[in-house]
Amino acid sequence: MQNDIVQDIAVLLSYTMQDLPDVEPLKCPMEEVKKEDLIIKNTMYKTAKLRKVHLELAELKGLKILHSVFFPDPHYNLPIFGCDIVATEKAVTAAIVDISPVRGYDNWDDIREISNEYNFKGKRPLPLWGDDVFSPYCKFTRLNEDIDIANFYCLVMHYLRIYLLEVNKCERDTDWVKTMLRYDDQIYYCDQQKKNDKTRGILEKLFDKDFATNYIDNVLFDKPIMRVAL
Repeated sequence: MQNDIVQDIAVLLSYTMQDLPDVEPLKCPMEEVKKEDLIIKNTMYKTAKLRKVHLELAELKGLKILHSVFFPDPHYNLPIFGCDIVATEKAVTAAIVDISPVRGYDNWDDIREISNEYNFKGKRPLPLWGDDVFSPYCKFTRLNEDIDIANFYCLVMHYLRIYLLEVNKCERDTDWVKTMLRYDDQIYYCDQQKKNDKTRGILEKLFDKDFATNYIDNVLFDKPIMRVAL
């Protein structure tokens, strides 16, 4: 079944999250949401260097959706890891993985090397709102064949490995100006993601506009809070 890729990557992400150094659960505003045929489950963690690590799994009438983002604390010069998958029993209509840039981060050699090893026949164009959010190494594709599904799993695994190596070696940046630039970039990333009309449309149809806005703003793409050390 095509939607096994959702479960497989969910397991990979879940184990990765729980194995992060000094990881602890992060309180989620909505751990579980149910309405008619929709079921959404959210799991969140945090570490000293990652302000929010989120895995969302949703099911709706045979449709399976995975959404995951690793948001760094802006005090650390780290990019943003993200992965999303939309799958039915017959097809993976959308699969995207990226390590999205923030200003000041420039260690792209390993990511570039891995990215060049993977090409997918079902490559899709990025939405207009994502043009300046995603990196040149973002992969957005349909997964039409078993080999494509296997390769996408391997790509996510490689991107995660590279990302976690960066997290482990990164030290806190005491430069306030650079920290604020990363803070602004996270806000911009979140604001651009909120322009995804498909997510909002599903939530508004099943609930209402207020619920959709609350879920998107406070569960999916909440903005970082800067705390000034005294």
